[in-house]
Amino acid sequence: MAEYYDAWSNTITKNGLNADLVISALQKCIRRADEDLAMRFAYELYLTSPFHEAKMWQRLLVISVEDIGFGNPEAPILVRNLFELHKEFDYHDGDRTIFFLQAIRYLCRCKKERSTDNIKCIIMRESAKGEVPEIPDYAIDMHTIEGREKGRDFAHFLNEASKVTPLADDYDDQYRQTLLAMYEEEKTNN
Repeated sequence: MAEYYDAWSNTITKNGLNADLVISALQKCIRRADEDLAMRFAYELYLTSPFHEAKMWQRLLVISVEDIGFGNPEAPILVRNLFELHKEFDYHDGDRTIFFLQAIRYLCRCKKERSTDNIKCIIMRESAKGEVPEIPDYAIDMHTIEGREKGRDFAHFLNEASKVTPLADDYDDQYRQTLLAMYEEEKTNN
């Protein structure tokens, strides 16, 4: 097995902690909704350097998808907004920390689910074994060389390739039907 190396994780925080352990503890505390301890680990990273603060923000952005996921799909938006807001304040401005503290409190309180990260790991392992997904027939349409060679036209696109699932409850199919009728009429007239 190749030796793991990450330049930032070989650093020590201002108070003598291994940075990789601090970032790991931060994420595990958020996973377990331990707000108080998570905020303290984040502050340790902030206090150490702007470099460590940036790594902490990267982790919070990842956590908003990796650990929160569909538990709260809007989490990445809020965390990203707080990340952008913190940039308005100089590194030494006391108000700068409020943004990552709020992000952590929010993430701790979110419902969590890790399915996207699990799926990512499955796909990575499959790919490493040389597994390649098969192109489904519905993807071979007028927009592809193979689809054009098979004579797949606009009607095929409207009836097959442009199908969506799940369909909205209030979906009105009249526009697709009108477009299909127009296409069929154009074919007849040409």
